[in-house]
Amino acid sequence: MRTVLSILLAALAGLLAAVSLGGARVEALVYTPEPLQQIAAPVSEDPQLRQALPGEVSSLVEDQLPDMPGFVQSAASGLVEGAASGLVEDDRFPAAWSAVLEETRLDWVGRIDRLAEGDTTTSGTVHLQAAPLVELGAERLAEALSGVPGGEAVAEMLREGLIAGREAGDEEAGESLLSVDLSVPDPDTVSTEVVVLIVDNLYRWPWLAGTAAVVALLALWAAPRRRKGIPLFIAGLTVLAAGGLSRWALGRMEPAAGLEGIARVGAESLLDGIHDYAMPDTLILVVGGGVVAALGLLVGLVSGVRSRGPAGL
Repeated sequence: MRTVLSILLAALAGLLAAVSLGGARVEALVYTPEPLQQIAAPVSEDPQLRQALPGEVSSLVEDQLPDMPGFVQSAASGLVEGAASGLVEDDRFPAAWSAVLEETRLDWVGRIDRLAEGDTTTSGTVHLQAAPLVELGAERLAEALSGVPGGEAVAEMLREGLIAGREAGDEEAGESLLSVDLSVPDPDTVSTEVVVLIVDNLYRWPWLAGTAAVVALLALWAAPRRRKGIPLFIAGLTVLAAGGLSRWALGRMEPAAGLEGIARVGAESLLDGIHDYAMPDTLILVVGGGVVAALGLLVGLVSGVRSRGPAGL
C-alpha cells in the first residue's frame, strides 16, 4: 500500500513540476515584452512576410486616404504602392515591427482579461496590430507628397484618417481596421474557455513548483525503506513523458485552416517562433526526467544489493 501511494505521489510531483516550468515560460511570454520580441523579431526577416507586408500595408493605407477626384486618387494609389514597396528596407522598419509586436501582445492580454470578466463578444485569438507599420507607410507617403503642391494638406488628412482608423471597427468586440486576426490559438483546436483558464492562472506556477517539491518529499517518505528508488524513477519518468508529449504537440502546431495572405504568413511565423521558444524547455524536461529516472534505478539497485548482503554472509 505504501509503495502504491508513493508511486501516485511521485507521478503527481513529476506532473506538477513539468506544468510549473511550462507555466513560468508562458507567463513570461504573455506578460513581459522581451520573450516575444526575442522570438518574433527575426520574423521580420522572413522572405514570405517581407513579400506580403507591402501589399497589406498599401491596402490599409489606401483605405485611409481621403476622397479625391479619380485621377488624383489613381496617382495617390501609385504613390502609396511606391511608399509601401520600400517599407521593409526603411531604417525605421525594425522599430515599427517591434512596436507591432508589443501592441499585439498588449491587445491579446486585454482580450483575455475581457473574456475572463465575462465578455462574450471579444475574440480570444491573436490579432496582429499593423498600425505602426501603416503609420510608417503613411509617413513615407507624406514624405513623397511633401514636394507636391497641396501634398502637405493631403498628408495631414491621411494622418487624421489613421488616427480614426485605429479607433474604427467593431468597438464592442475590440476589433480594429488596422489589425489582422491570425486565428492563434486556433479556436477549432483549443476552446477559448480553456485558453482563458490557462492564462488566468499562469501566476500560480510558483505554487505548483512548491507543491511539486512537497509532494515529492511525501512520495519518498511514503515509500518503504528499501524502495526509495521507485518514487524517483516514477517522478523522472513522468517528467520525461511530459517533455516528450510537449515536443510532439509543438511539432503539430499549424495555422488555422482557411487563413490566407498576411494572416497565414503571420500565423506561421508566430507559431514557428513559439516552437523555437518552447523546444529548449521540452529538452530540459526530457533530459532532466531521464536523469531523475536513472537516479531512481541506481538507488533501487543499491538498495537491492544492500538488502541481499546479510543473507549472503
